[in-house]
Amino acid sequence: MMVAVPGLEGSKFERVVMGRQGSKSALAILATGLLMAIANVAAARVAETPKTNVTVVVKDAETAQPISQAHLTLQFDEKEGRLSRTKHIAFSAKTNPQGRYKFTFIPMGTIRLIVTADRHQTFSKDFEITQPNQVIEVKLKKPQPVL
Repeated sequence: MMVAVPGLEGSKFERVVMGRQGSKSALAILATGLLMAIANVAAARVAETPKTNVTVVVKDAETAQPISQAHLTLQFDEKEGRLSRTKHIAFSAKTNPQGRYKFTFIPMGTIRLIVTADRHQTFSKDFEITQPNQVIEVKLKKPQPVL
């Protein structure tokens, strides 16, 4: 009987199944392997970074008026599983007429926010998200005159 279980290559499980040493032993080892896999998934979920909402408010620096249709890019790195592989995530959105947008399910930690809008300078800054439902206010400046 050939059974492939990732992560158990060369293990007692593989030797028992490949060596045809009795179905009861093979089933017991298979059950143990499955329980270990389930425990690993549960442990990874428990260790997930807490998530929150981040609301971005974009205003003109001179007039304090909201900037509608400002383009937002929110970037962060998220660890995948127990192997500590990092996945780069980026979300894009545009502000509403009140200059607001709410990003949901953002992990606590460091994010980078990039904001662009017509007739304004580009804004880019790293923020530390430490509170639930954190609000970030961005004031965009007019472009510098060309000399």
